[in-house]
Amino acid sequence: MLSEASVKVLRTVSELEEVRREWESWPGHRDSDIDFFSAVVSSNPATIRPHVIVLYRGGRPDGILIGRIDLTTLPLKIGYWHLPSPRLRLMTFVMGAQRGDCSSEASEILLREALDSLRRGEADLGRLDFVQVDSPLYRLARALVGVLRRDHVALSEPLWSMELSQTYEQVLKGLSQGLRYELKRKGRTIAASFKSLEVKCFHRAEELETALSDIEAIAAKSYQRRIGVGFHNTELTRELALFQAKKGWLRAYVLYLEAKPSAFSLGCLYHGVFYSDEMAFDPELTEYAPGTVLQARVLEDLCAQQARGFDFGPGDAEYKARFGTMRRDQTCLYLFPPTVRGVALNVLRTLTGVVNETGKALANRTGVLRRIKRILRGKKAATRKREVSKADRVGKVAVSKLAEQGQGTRGRAPRSDEREGVQSST
Repeated sequence: MLSEASVKVLRTVSELEEVRREWESWPGHRDSDIDFFSAVVSSNPATIRPHVIVLYRGGRPDGILIGRIDLTTLPLKIGYWHLPSPRLRLMTFVMGAQRGDCSSEASEILLREALDSLRRGEADLGRLDFVQVDSPLYRLARALVGVLRRDHVALSEPLWSMELSQTYEQVLKGLSQGLRYELKRKGRTIAASFKSLEVKCFHRAEELETALSDIEAIAAKSYQRRIGVGFHNTELTRELALFQAKKGWLRAYVLYLEAKPSAFSLGCLYHGVFYSDEMAFDPELTEYAPGTVLQARVLEDLCAQQARGFDFGPGDAEYKARFGTMRRDQTCLYLFPPTVRGVALNVLRTLTGVVNETGKALANRTGVLRRIKRILRGKKAATRKREVSKADRVGKVAVSKLAEQGQGTRGRAPRSDEREGVQSST
């Protein structure tokens, strides 16, 4: 019953220890793990403090809504262009923020306290990060506020995942026939086109310098970097990677073609589920689909480690829909306080969002958006370069392999397509 419940807001890292036992007993997303959350709060220079709302029943913790106060800006953009935005204090409730009792009753108690925190001026606005649109928390966040405080431009996007509690061969059977054929064809093509192919999995703290340096070499040339997203080798990135390595969670996969870093998949294995954080490849190698080839190797390695699931992370990328077998829709939903500034921020965000979506729809209909993406990905330049180099590359590899075969099979080094799927860096 509502009358029997009480709430408490934890505002320091040390206070989080009061509910550690219950927090750890409630399953959830990596981002809402107590130790990962504490590491983010302690490492992120933009974070002011935790703002964790705990629901008590009978004097014992029964549910939780995990948030923090960040000093940041309101994201405003039209297309790929970011607009000037005011600085503000954002109450961010992380992905998977709700643990423990997630019923409608518990969700309402926790959410009302979040709205009361905004009303008291503890932050300028709030945000539920990647909340499931079929959850009571999302429904109540839409229903408990009036029209002037409601987020009118929160767009849902899919969250793709897949089960891995089976062999790699069984996982492949769950993919479409077209994708299975493509994986085999691209695997043969890339093996025939390069003298060596190796996939390394970095997971130890002492390997981080090499792993992040090679990942940055790829990310710096990627399409994602051109639009200001994806992997950046910042101090916060390094600190969180080191934290996950020390916990035994880190999984940083890098594909090397002729010893050159060519694609990467960065994530962590948390309670049997691989959470994918970033993935990219060298755009000059687009025709060889190094990202797709690496994805297959990652899945094979995770199956060998007896992982039970793969979470592709937020975002509606094509590869996620192709590999993913389960879909749930989610969104980032803003909470605006009942103040003049809160209403003004909502109007600003709504107007910008309407212009952005209208422009995107027009660009889609006219084909402009597709051409812009091609330019940003650098496909035209990469295509001309590949046309010059492809024949020379294939010829050199063919000559090399013929010479190798001429030495006889005894003592012959294994071909690239005969190597093991993933080499542990240990």
